[in-house]
Amino acid sequence: MDNDYLPFYASATLLIILLVTPLVALIYTGLTDPINLALIFTNGQFIQSLTLTFTGAVAAAALALILGAPVAYALARSMVPGWIGKVTSALLSSPMTIPHTVVGLAILIMASPLSPIPLARQLPLMNSMLGLVLAYFIVSSPIAIGSLTQVFERINPVYEEVGLAIGMSRVGVFTRLILPMTISEAVESYLLTWARAISEFGSIALVAYYVVAPPLFNYVYPMPVLVWYYYETYGLEPALGYATATLLVSLMALIIMETVRHYLNRYHYG
Repeated sequence: MDNDYLPFYASATLLIILLVTPLVALIYTGLTDPINLALIFTNGQFIQSLTLTFTGAVAAAALALILGAPVAYALARSMVPGWIGKVTSALLSSPMTIPHTVVGLAILIMASPLSPIPLARQLPLMNSMLGLVLAYFIVSSPIAIGSLTQVFERINPVYEEVGLAIGMSRVGVFTRLILPMTISEAVESYLLTWARAISEFGSIALVAYYVVAPPLFNYVYPMPVLVWYYYETYGLEPALGYATATLLVSLMALIIMETVRHYLNRYHYG
């Protein structure tokens, strides 16, 4: 082992310990009652919560990718020049720095009688699938835009110059050249955006504490809210099983994501 690497190994080890130790403690404690954990995984309330969370995140991530990809390309190619481009980029990244409880409150205000936007007052955002997806979209879209911007910046502009030279429009260059070249990266961006959405709590605790969307969902809590509900209502021990189940589901989702990314990279780069 090269001694020059030791400080980096030490930093990595310490970081992993700090990040992983609380999660290991939770899983270890939760697995001490495997029967209860098995009952939670087969519990209708948990299954509905899981379905709601994943469905909302799938929709939000898809919307973020569809709307974010053209914006990311415009930012990568400096189509919005000067200070306007910088302001635009800052506004698009703002949900990453704004407390997400503030985001949730802003959504509620937008749809309330206090709203300065008359059309928004009519939107059924409170405790609805629309409100859940909107909250997920706002907090996760910076991930899609930021990651895709970096992808587009790495592409050699010569491909676009050739496309434009043979008569393709800028939109045609983007849809027929750039997007096919970056399909694997776009899928990775989608998965990251989806993963960010399913972990959201602050905004949905205000906008969609539970979701009423018959016939599929009737007073169903999103997964993070379900854990909080059991903790707030019954205390630490009753919430432990739901927290452990949620963590295990999140870890399985992470493993699936990494597997998909591995095969995409393998396919893309041979």
